[in-house]
Amino acid sequence: MAQLPELLKDNKIRLVVVCVALALFALFLRDLNPATLDSNFGIEFVGGVRIPISLEKQVDAVTMSAMVDVIKVRINKYGLSQAVVRPLGNKEIIVEIPKADASVIRSIEAILKEQGHFEAVVDGVQALRGEDVMQNAVGGPQGEQVYQQSDGSVGWDIVFAVTGDGQERFATAAIGKYGYPVYMFLDRPQDAVLIATNTEITGGVLANEEVVRDALRKEGDELLLIYAEDFAQRKGEIAASNRSAVLIGATTSRDNPEIVSALTAMGFGVNGTDRKLLVKPDSEIAPAFLSGRSELGASETSIREWQAIGLMSAPTLRVEPVRENRITQYSISGTSPGNTTEEARGNAVNEIKMLKSVLSGGRLPVSTSVGSYYDIAPSLGKEFLLYSLWGALAAVAAVAALIVLRYRRLDLIVPIVVVNSIEILLLFAFVGTFGTIDLSA
Repeated sequence: MAQLPELLKDNKIRLVVVCVALALFALFLRDLNPATLDSNFGIEFVGGVRIPISLEKQVDAVTMSAMVDVIKVRINKYGLSQAVVRPLGNKEIIVEIPKADASVIRSIEAILKEQGHFEAVVDGVQALRGEDVMQNAVGGPQGEQVYQQSDGSVGWDIVFAVTGDGQERFATAAIGKYGYPVYMFLDRPQDAVLIATNTEITGGVLANEEVVRDALRKEGDELLLIYAEDFAQRKGEIAASNRSAVLIGATTSRDNPEIVSALTAMGFGVNGTDRKLLVKPDSEIAPAFLSGRSELGASETSIREWQAIGLMSAPTLRVEPVRENRITQYSISGTSPGNTTEEARGNAVNEIKMLKSVLSGGRLPVSTSVGSYYDIAPSLGKEFLLYSLWGALAAVAAVAALIVLRYRRLDLIVPIVVVNSIEILLLFAFVGTFGTIDLSA
């Protein structure tokens, strides 16, 4: 013990002590609870959940590999690097997540459901598309914000960068459109019809009609809006326009069986492939309006978001775009629901994480449907971890015994055991913090 102060004067010994302290902190104090082990363990040890993903059609090996890579990037960007993504045949993908709570599972399911098709529309013209987004420049420490708004609600904002070609395309579409809304969509329905009541869509305010129609416009793919009250007179438009999808609210679908029957007769179905009937929650069907005043002081109404059609944000263009080939930043903002401020803030953080993962991961080559998840029991369990620990101790003892027998010096036992134990501790902490301790590890 008398030699300990002398040993601590050695910089190499100090470095070892610091590394051991950091390893112990990573193993036991990351959650500030020393009674728990904070390493990332694989499904073999702690169990987890398995989420099946079905592709809309069979794909070749190259497309399947691209699908798996995109899903991996999305999940990793969300913060679950220990998840496992693997193909199953040519039409299914399996995602396995170790020991996740219900909120994480819901968020992962939301990420997997998004195809990731981003686009911005100005005055009915596509100004940006997903390929323009720089996947490594989405969010980040300075590009994500959750804040309290003046009305008490919780807002969020995420910044992303677009390529020089994307900026040129945006400027071409937006020149002369000062004061116009920039509709930013994620997975905007293609070739679709929206059926809802007038009250759901406009809130009974006639002035909102024009704003709604503007949000539905897009050159070559305008969304057709039919009010449930007018369906009998206008259902012929659906057949004539040869649409491939119908969006309808849950309440409208339940209260108007004649509408559902007519759509079914046209070939639309919940499990349809060529013609899909998509029943949306009522909360997603109604657009969120925002009332304010223009720079001239006149009152104006705009749409803040509209989940049914994938409208994430609609900021007003307040600068005249310059057509030049340079990287430019844009932002998507929104408001999060919640019964309490804390819940709303949590929802805002999850919304940012979901958008970041989808925009960073890129677009899925094929549409998918996410099945119901189910629990996976650990195949090895905690007993195997205990056996592994005993095995590590036995290995240290064996190495020490061999060296002592070779050099016939008992005083080597302590330093050998200490050095080997430190090596195992550092390796365990590093893999458990930055990777996953699974059977292969």
